[in-house]
Amino acid sequence: MLSFLSLRLPKKRLWLAVSIALAISCLQMTQILNFIPVGESPYTRWLSIDPFNFTPILFFILLPLIASIPAGSLLKNDADSGLLAKVKLHSPFQKVIRSYVGIAFLSGFTILAIALLINLLFYFTIFPNIRPDNLLNSNILLINQNTMLVGLYYAHPLLHAAISILFASLWGGLFSVFVMVTSVWIKNSFVALSTGLCVQILVLMLNSFLTLPSLASYSPADFLHELSPNANINLTVTGIVTLLMIIYCISLAQIGEKRLVSGDFSGNHCLIS
Repeated sequence: MLSFLSLRLPKKRLWLAVSIALAISCLQMTQILNFIPVGESPYTRWLSIDPFNFTPILFFILLPLIASIPAGSLLKNDADSGLLAKVKLHSPFQKVIRSYVGIAFLSGFTILAIALLINLLFYFTIFPNIRPDNLLNSNILLINQNTMLVGLYYAHPLLHAAISILFASLWGGLFSVFVMVTSVWIKNSFVALSTGLCVQILVLMLNSFLTLPSLASYSPADFLHELSPNANINLTVTGIVTLLMIIYCISLAQIGEKRLVSGDFSGNHCLIS
């Protein structure tokens, strides 16, 4: 079933998402080539840790949209077209929904992982592979307040970067699933595809007004960076937000499954237009 859905992925949308992610990544690369400071390394200049340009901020704000472009609206489109009704005649419907969720997660995860990995590998061709030093590289101001697992960063920077890529890619997959399970309740396809980005911006704005006691950001646009550009980061807060996102996706997938099984899906009966 998963292989069938992988063939159903709109190739143009897939390449569009990859192109946008790589275009932003390449833009950040060109900005850094204007001036190459002495003593820098890939770990102090790559996209997720670059504190000197707006490009990383743009990348992580647009992350929900980029991740959702290929498969975020696939379930809604197949339900609207009647293809889903035909598919569920040949396979257990729970398995069908899991396959849709799986392809959404994998596509979002992969797109983000490719863009971030290519960006990091590029810097290994420019800078020497040297371990960051908290004095020599003090200009990036990497401290406990804006970076998780700081000790690991200075001891094993490549491992820290790999964890950062995996975590951001995980959220890419979650945002894609978020859009897919939410789109079942939305009439307009463009609005459905934009839900992840809208929530991202809303939470980012809300974080400025409703602050936590520790001033730790609960916005993915902040904590998905290896080095947060302008907010405090807390491992516990980040873990809780990630868990809530997973619970939301699982819950909405189950609720949407029951709604689709009952046949109560029609563009004329969706809640949001």
